[in-house]
Formats: sequence, structure tokens, C-alpha cells
Amino acid sequence: MITLFKNGNIHTVDASNPNAEAFVVQDDKFTYVGTLDGARNYLNENGRAHVEIDMAGRLVLPGLNDSHMHFVHYAKSLRSINLTGTKSIREVRERIAERMKDGNLNGSTWVEGEGWNHDYFTDEKRFPNKFDLDDITGEVPVLVMRACFHIGVLNSAGLKLMGITKETAPKYGKLVELLPDGEPNGVIKESLLDNVKSMISTLDMQILKEVLVKAQYEAFAQGLTSVQSDDIGYMPNSNYDMLFTALKELDESGDLNIRISEQCLLMDKTIAEDFFSKNYHYGYGNDKYRVACLKILSDGSLGARTAALRNHYSDDESTKGIEMFSQEDLNELVLLSHKKNCPVAIHAIGDRAIEMALDSIENAKKLDPSHNPRHGIVHCQITDHNLLDRFKELDVLAFIQPIFIDYDMNIVADRVGKELANTSYAWKTMVGKGIHASFGTDCPVESFNTMPNIYTAVARKNINGHEKKIYLPEERLSMNEAIKAYTIEGAYASGEENIKGTITSGKLADFILLDRDLFNLESEEEILDTRVVETYVGGKKVYSL
Repeated sequence: MITLFKNGNIHTVDASNPNAEAFVVQDDKFTYVGTLDGARNYLNENGRAHVEIDMAGRLVLPGLNDSHMHFVHYAKSLRSINLTGTKSIREVRERIAERMKDGNLNGSTWVEGEGWNHDYFTDEKRFPNKFDLDDITGEVPVLVMRACFHIGVLNSAGLKLMGITKETAPKYGKLVELLPDGEPNGVIKESLLDNVKSMISTLDMQILKEVLVKAQYEAFAQGLTSVQSDDIGYMPNSNYDMLFTALKELDESGDLNIRISEQCLLMDKTIAEDFFSKNYHYGYGNDKYRVACLKILSDGSLGARTAALRNHYSDDESTKGIEMFSQEDLNELVLLSHKKNCPVAIHAIGDRAIEMALDSIENAKKLDPSHNPRHGIVHCQITDHNLLDRFKELDVLAFIQPIFIDYDMNIVADRVGKELANTSYAWKTMVGKGIHASFGTDCPVESFNTMPNIYTAVARKNINGHEKKIYLPEERLSMNEAIKAYTIEGAYASGEENIKGTITSGKLADFILLDRDLFNLESEEEILDTRVVETYVGGKKVYSL
């Protein structure tokens, strides 16, 4: 089928042909992009019958690409207790108690909740613990996670099922919080939380497919046609075979319309070796699903004070955060992936974690210069000038989440001090240095809604709260830079810039129509009111407002 899309305000993000008014789509690709007269001449020369769709002067962009999120977790979270927006431990308890009225719950049925943030609590600004849960949950095992998903709380029934006791807790070190007598208080952190999430996963193949199909339409409504997703940790026992089988079968049945690049969380060298030995490799899959990189968690989150810093936290002199690896172990894992020509995407928020990540990438490049995968760092929040220079020198990608400053602008100076806060979340500096920076949301840590992400990038203002604040206005991105980060830079990050990310002849016909022109707004606030009107993947309409 050949379709002429005409009368659009087309922002192609292609520097060689930045604006157009029409394009032709044949099968799933753009075959002509330019003027309406040129499109008609192209069709006449080829003598092909076609249909025409009038875009009525709307702004047209390439499909947006979330460069780092947790798509399966988001899909699965639609079945969990929503604790987002809770203002107190009392309110957390109330929402859990409401779920506990379900008469089908028993001692073998896990209940999960997520989204609480103790910084917003008005009664006690602390993590909940098992004592806050036990009297309302009884023998039903419960796990409730902080909004950052680096901190979780188990009730006593959950601790028992996981074998976390006074006797076993010491082997987990800082990953388990203890009472003065050595008993676990229910709070678990980082890799231990990841292991628990995997062990208690209720997903099976049928449920996995169902939630993926449902969630993709939520993404299309935001203009997302591609996502880069860390999903393996949400499989039962981290079963990556199950994940890729589900994606393959959904693709073959025609039910997978969104494009998913998997950022494969493999934190153990032996498991990573097994993954590669099964013929999973960079680029494995097709243009609907593929292996994009190995994902590595090197520290925690700023809000939970588990992000690894060089110095002690300014508001808690007892900690510098958590380093998930020694430098030697991180070097080994990065080098293993590098030798397989598979990029790594290293979660690193604190300046110490970023330094370690850069050191491991530099080490791999020196020891094996014959390979040159596009390694990157996810989040890269707390930086100084020297660290940013190293990003450029080592050609390391930056997977950034502009929406994070909506919350973090309120805590960053308290956590790391004003001097370091003034060189952090430095997106304009990154772009100015020529660092490849792509936009993501880390959903469901934050919503994958695209317009708030763009707004925080170009306005550097908060969305929530009564008073508008601005954080480092000199680090604002232009709208052109923001759209580029959400499209072609996302494609570059997954190694797919030659097939998507711009409206260019020969590329996949992924594009969206918006209800207003983002490049000609009376105020930045209008960005937040902008809506996606239509979303197309491979020339097929998958969403309409």
C-alpha cells in the first residue's frame, strides 16, 4: 500500500532536509520526503496508485523514543497497589489495608505496592518498616517499593518467605536495615530488592503478553513508538528466555506494534557469559525487538541516599551511598561485554559511581581497542566539569531523564552541596560538548508522559508544587535540541540511527501528529497542554486521540 501524507508542518530532524510538507509511505518506510509537488511527481513517475491523508497543517515529528525505562515493570505495575502521591505512612497503610480486603489473598499470594516517597510524608519523614505493615497484612507476604525502586519494605511474612532473618541478614551487609538487636526491620535495598522482585514475580507467559499488549497503547498515546527497556529483572527468576520468546511470539502474531530495545540487566559475570553463549548478542532480534546492550547497576538513588558519592552526603555524614561493585569486578563485567562488541549501559547517579563507570569503560577500550561498542551511562546526574569532559573523550553516551529535576531540584543541594549541585543535571553542557544525550523517563520511577519530560528539559522548571522554581537556567535545552534527544539520539543510543529517528526516505515510517506547534508557543507552559493526535508505527496508525 502506498500513502501520501500531505499538508503537514513536518519537522524531520534530518539536518539535510529539516522541513517538509508531505511524504510518501510505502509498506512500512518513507520513500519520499519533501514538497507536495515533489511527492506528486514522485508518485506519477512511479505510476503507482495511492491513497492520500491530509494532516491539516499539524506539527509532525518522528516517533518519540524513550531511551531508558522499565516497560514490563510499568505494564505489571498496573496490577499493583498504587502508592504514588501518598502524603504519610498512615495513607500508605490505608491503601494497603484496602487491598487486603480481597478475600482471595493468602500466605502464598504476594501483594505488591509501589510509588511512596518518604520525602513527601507529613507525619514522619522515614522509610516505612515491617511494623507499619504487619498488623494490616497478617500472614500475607507484602513488598512495597519506594518511587525510585531502590528501596523496598517487606512485612514479617515476606521476610520469612525470603529467608531474611537475624542470622542471615549479615551476609547482605548494607542491603538490609537492622534494628539495634540485629533483627531486620523490613527495609531492603538495591540488588537484594532486585533479587526479591524477580523471585516473587507472578508473571507467566500469558500474563506477560497481555500486559505488554495493553501497555503499548498507553505509550502510543504519548507519541512513543520506541522504548529502550530494562526488563529482565522483572521476569520470574530473571528468565530472559521467557522475555524474548514472548516478544518473538507477539511480533509473529502481529500484536507487538511498539519497538522495544532491551537493556539486559545481567549483574553477574557468569550469568552474562551464559547469556552470550546462548547466541544472544548486540542486535539480536529485528526492528520490533532487539538486544541493545548489557545493563549494569553500579549505585542507587539520590532520594534514598544510596547513589555513590566521592564525599559524604551533605545531609547525612554517615554515608557516601552504596557501590554495587568493586572497581575490579565492574571492570571485568564491562570488559566481557566489550569483547562481545555489546555496549553496556551503566546505571550511575552519584559522582563516584560515574567515575567508576568511566574508569571501567576506559579500561575496556584500552585492553581491547579492536572493538568499539557504544557504551553509555544511565542517569549521570551528579557531575563536575572533569567527569563531563571524560564523557566526550571516551565517547560515552548519556541516557538522561529531564523529568527527574521536578523532584531532585528540591533535594540535590542538600544531598551533595551547592557547589556540586551547580554542575549536575548539566544537559546543555553535555550537548555543547558533543556528547550523545538521549531522553528517557525511567518509567515507572516517573511517568513516561512525554510533554512533561520536554518541558523540564527546555524550561528547567518544576511541574508539581504550588510555586514555580527554576534550576540552573543556563542548562536549558532548546526545543530543537530536546526533540533531537527524543528521536535521533534515542535511535543512536540503540544503534538504529540508520533505520529510524528521523523522517527520511528509506527509514521506518514512525511518526506522530501533535495538536499544537511546539516550536511556536506563546509560553513554555503550553508544552504541558500539548497532546498527541495520532501515532503511526511503520506507516500504520496505532493511536488516535
